[in-house]
Amino acid sequence: MTFNEYLIRLEAFQLKTIKCNEELAYQAWLNQQVQATTGSSKNPKPKFRKFDQFFDANEMIDEIRGNFEPDYKAKSKRNTLQDNESLFAERLKEFKKLKKQGKIIPWNMRTKKERGGF
Repeated sequence: MTFNEYLIRLEAFQLKTIKCNEELAYQAWLNQQVQATTGSSKNPKPKFRKFDQFFDANEMIDEIRGNFEPDYKAKSKRNTLQDNESLFAERLKEFKKLKKQGKIIPWNMRTKKERGGF
């Protein structure tokens, strides 16, 4: 077996282990949903509203595939938020650059008509 084949089998084994752990965690979550609550005894609320809050398999899969595949783009929600933050930072940088070049007129310097009546 070549080293590359070994790495592929190792990745597959780890992904299979995550699936098994997800099934176990799902069973634990169902048991927990019956028992675990927060708040007062008159107004109990479940500790976890969604299964993903208890066990996020997609995040674990993204981590493993990211270790083995250099061009893998993560799909979990947490990474999406990071992508949104970096996108916002890039757009803010571009906005400041355009403003500095005079291509964007600041809000307070626009006429009432340019502001849409505001």
